[in-house]
Amino acid sequence: MLTPQPYAFPVLSNLDAVEREADRVREQQLEAAVREAIANGFAEGVSRGRTEAEREGQQAREQSRREGREAGRVEGLAAMQSAAMALREALAQFAQERAAVMAEAEAFCVDVALAAVARLVATNNVRAEFTARMIRTALVALAPEAATAVFLNPVDREVLGRDFEELPLHDDETLATGSARVEAGRLVVYGSIDDAFDQIRTAAIELKAKRTGRQPKSKENHRK
Repeated sequence: MLTPQPYAFPVLSNLDAVEREADRVREQQLEAAVREAIANGFAEGVSRGRTEAEREGQQAREQSRREGREAGRVEGLAAMQSAAMALREALAQFAQERAAVMAEAEAFCVDVALAAVARLVATNNVRAEFTARMIRTALVALAPEAATAVFLNPVDREVLGRDFEELPLHDDETLATGSARVEAGRLVVYGSIDDAFDQIRTAAIELKAKRTGRQPKSKENHRK
């Protein structure tokens, strides 16, 4: 037969102490958990913040590069357009200057040529040669009619008399040297080296005026 053991109830003051110790331990555990949670939350927040900052920074860099490339493209295009416009203006100015120089050169050549021809026209040999060619041309133009009279300046008739012995040559002091009037009945052919040279000079001066944009001088002023 078992003998019952005596049981003693704990003292109330001891229970209070145990409960207070348990509360203190729980508070410490709770504080530790809170601190750990705070630490973990802070670390996680820092990590997220760093990740977000890096992402935003990467986006900002990409945006900056895109904007920089676009700005560079726009600026480069503007610079190219400006350079192309400047080149076109320079080429247009060069073309104008070249055209002006060419026109001046052509005008100078025309003046030189006219002066040289004027000197040649003034010589008796050239005037007599022109008269001889003019007579032959007139005979061809009047054919089959034969020349009934050929009028020349006495100077030309003296020079050309032997070349046209078969023609009825007559002196006409009203005709300038280098001129001839060939008659065949009612048909008359007249030619003059001075008139021919005037036509050439007028055409050359008009061409020079078109090239240079200057008004040609009148015939009277030119002769003066």
